[in-house]
Amino acid sequence: MVKLEKLLRRGSRGTSKNGYAPPKDQKEVEDDFQENKSCWETLKKEFRIDRKLLPIKVIIFMFTGGVAAYLPFLTLHMQSLGITVEEIAIIYAVLPVSSLLGPPIAGLLADRFGRYSLVLMVNMVLTAIFHTMLLYVPPMPTVPSGTLGFQCHPEGYSLAWKDGAGCLVPNNVTTLLRLERCLFACDGVPPLNETSLCLHSDEDTLCIQINVTEGVELNATFWSEPETGDLARVQPLFNKTHFDDLTCPSVPDEQSRNGTLCTLQCDVVGGLECEPTEETPPGGFVLNTFWTYFALRLVGTLFLSSSFTMMDALTLAMLKKHGGAFGKQRVMTMLGLGVIPLIAGIVIDRWSVYVGKTDYMPAFYIGDAFLLLGMAMLFKIQLSVDLPSDNLIKDLKKIVTRIEIDVFLVMVLILGSNWGFIESYLFVFLKELNAPNYMLGLTLTVGCLVGIPMLYWSDAIVERWGRHNIFLISFFTYSIRMFGYSFITDPWLCFPFEMLEVFTYQIMWVAAATYCPILAPRGLMATMTGLAGAVHYSVGRGVGAFMGGYLISELGTPGAFRVFGVIAVVGGILYFFAHIFILKKRVAQRERELEEEKKQSQKESICENPNTLGGDGNEIDVMAVEVMHQFQRRRSSCADVAM
Repeated sequence: MVKLEKLLRRGSRGTSKNGYAPPKDQKEVEDDFQENKSCWETLKKEFRIDRKLLPIKVIIFMFTGGVAAYLPFLTLHMQSLGITVEEIAIIYAVLPVSSLLGPPIAGLLADRFGRYSLVLMVNMVLTAIFHTMLLYVPPMPTVPSGTLGFQCHPEGYSLAWKDGAGCLVPNNVTTLLRLERCLFACDGVPPLNETSLCLHSDEDTLCIQINVTEGVELNATFWSEPETGDLARVQPLFNKTHFDDLTCPSVPDEQSRNGTLCTLQCDVVGGLECEPTEETPPGGFVLNTFWTYFALRLVGTLFLSSSFTMMDALTLAMLKKHGGAFGKQRVMTMLGLGVIPLIAGIVIDRWSVYVGKTDYMPAFYIGDAFLLLGMAMLFKIQLSVDLPSDNLIKDLKKIVTRIEIDVFLVMVLILGSNWGFIESYLFVFLKELNAPNYMLGLTLTVGCLVGIPMLYWSDAIVERWGRHNIFLISFFTYSIRMFGYSFITDPWLCFPFEMLEVFTYQIMWVAAATYCPILAPRGLMATMTGLAGAVHYSVGRGVGAFMGGYLISELGTPGAFRVFGVIAVVGGILYFFAHIFILKKRVAQRERELEEEKKQSQKESICENPNTLGGDGNEIDVMAVEVMHQFQRRRSSCADVAM
């Protein structure tokens, strides 16, 4: 109306001959000021941080960042312990058992006693403890290669197994050695083609000229040191003459730099073969490594999956009390996923250079620090939730018997298997393409930063597009990602497909999580959320990891990605028909029932305490006011009839 009046006033003034409109009057200036002020106030309100929701935002960031610090590196950590791809697939195949049990049990306990914060805190503590214990799992011993290395210099020589301990040390064994692939050089001196090998005894010293590229053969007798058990010196035999020792002279003084000591290094061909000691296992399936890791991971995954679903349940409960959008809270999840893994990857690279080997230890302790801070913030959460009805068993049966819930869970399972495959093997695939560790964390950062703007308005997007369309987009976008990964040969080309995660995971999970209150029976929101989270994050991840490990061993990593691309397409087609013929009418009916339950609950609240309008007495609930007005009008109407 205000805009119409402004247009009429402007039209009545007309324009000047040169085409310019006359100056605005005071009223129009004030109207424009109020309009701009209104736009600015709307913008400020859109991005205003609700102080009541600030603790849950911090907790979400700390929790997600904490677990994301080490989750992407768990498969690589298993490989660093010597666990094979087939054994990794076995572990991931069994992990869903604990994941399937943990979240529903945690959700049921939270619903039964109404203590969401306490249940989440316990799960976070145990998640940190059991995952940190993975660092202390003993690695699988490496089977020695059986290759001897020879080093010789003017002060003596050494002969040792190249891959360290684990070989039986011979004693008084005579055999023929051949030194090959020799290199004789030192700093500042080009490699030489010839050198001398001098054999020494008490009576004589014999030096022979050898060609470095051709090598030399020696008869030698081995024996071991009684005290250390290490491979000791050899007694060289040359032309049937026994010598006690041998040396390699240095290069001539005019070619050396300040008398630098140069060393002849050769591979030993023939001679001894490595015989593993009794303590050395014949293969990779080691009791102390595999089963210890498996037991700790099984328990840790139970509490980890419970923590994920309880975090969603706590967030939904906070929003029910204070209002707000679920997607805006999930922005903190994306920040945690985007920032912390990148930091962890950089620290791993720096630490690995310092210790001289790849070590994933920093990621676990970074995660523990963030989880500890998140647990501290949980003490600031004061929350009361609706308790379930007395007939709890009957309500639990509804979760299993409602066909719309069953179809929803099957859909979440298929999407979760695609997510689980990517989470478990994408880093392995990028490592095959020689990607550095910092790049692994950067993939998560890019995917999260791209998704944050859409996630901020994800609730409006879900409401606008409809949940069923969001799920369909997620299926077909997964297929694009899978086929895209399978054809890249440069690890940096993965980033365009990582950006699509906004559709396959971020917005999709907002639609799925906000679906749970619609599908759940009264008082079982945490149970329903826990079940959905268990199916996606745990069972789906396990199915994807197990199938992925098998497919990688049979078809290779690119082939496995293509198979999952086909699975995503088929899943999307099946869900499309399921929505048309099963879900559409049932979900609409459930939404109407939920709306009636909400109005009835608000009406009961007004009748019990008519002086309080809103959740905490400070904010007015517009719906409650409308219900009260309708109630008053009906009471007035009835009074008129009575008169």
